[in-house]
Amino acid sequence: MDGSSQPPSAMPTPSAPYAAVARSAGFAAQATTPEELPSRACDPSFPPDVHDKAGPSKQFAPTEDTQEAIYEPPGEHVRRDPLHMACKRAFDIAAAGTALWVGAPVLLALAAAVKVDSPGPALYRQTRVGKDGVPFECLKFRSMTVDAEKDGPRWARSFDSRVTRVGGLLRRTSLDELPQLFNVLTGEMSLVGPRPERPVFVARFRKQYPDYDLRHTVRPGLSGWAQVNGLRGNVSIADRTVYDVWYVRNFTLWVDAQILVRTLSAVIAGE
Repeated sequence: MDGSSQPPSAMPTPSAPYAAVARSAGFAAQATTPEELPSRACDPSFPPDVHDKAGPSKQFAPTEDTQEAIYEPPGEHVRRDPLHMACKRAFDIAAAGTALWVGAPVLLALAAAVKVDSPGPALYRQTRVGKDGVPFECLKFRSMTVDAEKDGPRWARSFDSRVTRVGGLLRRTSLDELPQLFNVLTGEMSLVGPRPERPVFVARFRKQYPDYDLRHTVRPGLSGWAQVNGLRGNVSIADRTVYDVWYVRNFTLWVDAQILVRTLSAVIAGE
């Protein structure tokens, strides 16, 4: 059940040993087996990363309104089975709709907790880059103070002073992402796919990492192959790109099912 143009390669794992092929400039294009994937932050020859210790200029951007291109159709065309994609979309609609209906009391309780904990709206809208580079308004429960980005877009970090008390709990448990079920229902996102990023960071990353634009040939997801392998939050963008590109090239409904099970297990375990 493979929707790509080639047989699926072995699934990469974060503990996979690093191989010479991943040291090339096209590491993301070449990494198709566990042996060819980089272990995390293991090689100084990797391109610079937003998490490098290179000073404030690596962490801040002056404005969200970047004039730089945030997407160009990649030269590589990954073919997908239309039936698989239709099944994926149908499942997204059914699962997101059911979760919103059943979980409505939980969503309302979380929204009330956010409002009581700190001044400001319960929901936070942030522009993210979706399929084919189309921006959309990504919904989240607000987990930071309302003036968190008064100095411009800034990457969230561990022990960030801008995070509220309730926000810290929501972020640790990923419950702040639940409103994105509405994005799934409207077709801007999928339950499974590469996590969407902000335009100002996409403009930077697509110049640094080979094949980064391949992430935008599918709908972004609530969870993805990188996230269930520990690459979430303040981690290497180089490593995360490799895992996202692997998913784009090797999508199957079975892979999606495994990612969903592992995501639910992690949420229940509070990881």
